[in-house]
Amino acid sequence: MNFDLFNIIFIIVSIVVALIFIFTFFMMFSPKLKSKIMGQNIKATKYMLNDNEQELKDIATKSAEINRIGVFETAKAIKEGLTSDDNFIKCKYCGSLIDEDSNFCKKCGKKNI
Repeated sequence: MNFDLFNIIFIIVSIVVALIFIFTFFMMFSPKLKSKIMGQNIKATKYMLNDNEQELKDIATKSAEINRIGVFETAKAIKEGLTSDDNFIKCKYCGSLIDEDSNFCKKCGKKNI
């Protein structure tokens, strides 16, 4: 029984190998078959490119929106940091607002340590 099963498997494998060889031979020497398969490959490639093109446009749009929002938020934080009263103290002598890490008042020039 094992001998019969081995023969059947051998015959099936031989047929598959022969079909692959015949197909490869026709691909090499048959311009009609070659062009037909290449045409299908080109159609498939165009389809994939068109499909991916929209996805790439969507990614670029979302990325631009994220970058725009990020730049806006960063600029807003910088503006708030520069203009908020949290980073300032009042001069001991004249009462004007000066940077909290400043040693001298910009208005009266006196030392504020």
